[in-house]
Amino acid sequence: MTGQGSRWVDAVEGIFSVVPDLATPEQVEASLREILGDASLELFWWDWESERYVDVHGRATELGAAGPGRAVTDVGYASRKVGAIAHDARLLDEPEFVGSFVPTIRIAMERDRLHRDLVRKLDELQASRLRIVTAGDEERRRLERNLHDGAQQRLVITLLTLRRLEEAVAGSSELAPLVASARRELESAIEDLRELARGLHPPLLARRGLAAAVRAASSRSATPVELDLRLPYELPPAVEAAAYYVCAEAVTNTVKHAQASQVWLTIVHENGALTVDVRDDGVGGACIDCDAASTGLGGLVDRVESLGGTLELDSPQGEGTRLVATFPVRAGQPGGSLGYSDA
Repeated sequence: MTGQGSRWVDAVEGIFSVVPDLATPEQVEASLREILGDASLELFWWDWESERYVDVHGRATELGAAGPGRAVTDVGYASRKVGAIAHDARLLDEPEFVGSFVPTIRIAMERDRLHRDLVRKLDELQASRLRIVTAGDEERRRLERNLHDGAQQRLVITLLTLRRLEEAVAGSSELAPLVASARRELESAIEDLRELARGLHPPLLARRGLAAAVRAASSRSATPVELDLRLPYELPPAVEAAAYYVCAEAVTNTVKHAQASQVWLTIVHENGALTVDVRDDGVGGACIDCDAASTGLGGLVDRVESLGGTLELDSPQGEGTRLVATFPVRAGQPGGSLGYSDA
């Protein structure tokens, strides 16, 4: 093999050895300048959406005529564009540049573009999911406030009036039982409404944070819940809300479906992550993506993953259920929790 041919073999190999893995466009351009010995080389990608070339900084560029001693070589296929290289015109005098180097660059540039497009689409998807979850939480809070400040307050005022009426008719054997029955029904309706409002978005979560909200909800569970809450740092409100609903859904499913005698609920914030671990000693068999008879855990996936977290379920038949959600959270990151430990 001639020395010139060997040079181009080395150049082609350099695309994969000198250019860093998953390199930025700037790194790719800098590496090609080094490989080809052309300090003024410029690299351009074809943007499918805008139908224009963009430089390594993402700026739209019109590829005009090359200047003296310069050339622009298309990097693409007959059916579609991939990019272009502006380079020293003398490279065109070497057959290996067009025959070997440019096709290899084309593969590398297309791989890079596809990777960046995929990352961008995934980022857009996660942002979209987060917007949906956030909008849902805001609507929950709005409904909770409306129920508390509207219907619930009006019913409480009516209850006070009914209690005064009950005192007034206490001596009537005919009216007293009717008024007492109406008062008990109204008290029960108010409690149902309060429970509904707490399920929409518990006010305690916003006022006192995750630990207080989880303790309050656990105290109302029909199945005993043993708590281990270690939350020494503040948490972002979105993470607190997601963690709370993971706990609420898991405990609700246990009460409704698991036939369990005990629930163990652990929330730990350490090493840059918040981990929510809920397990029971029930019949197992829970699943996330099931039919209409499933336990309703599927709705938690978008909420958890929209915050960059993961949700895992282990529920073998007859061996209980364990649900684990993990959220990335930096220590001291600004949030809405008061930040204390229950350990």
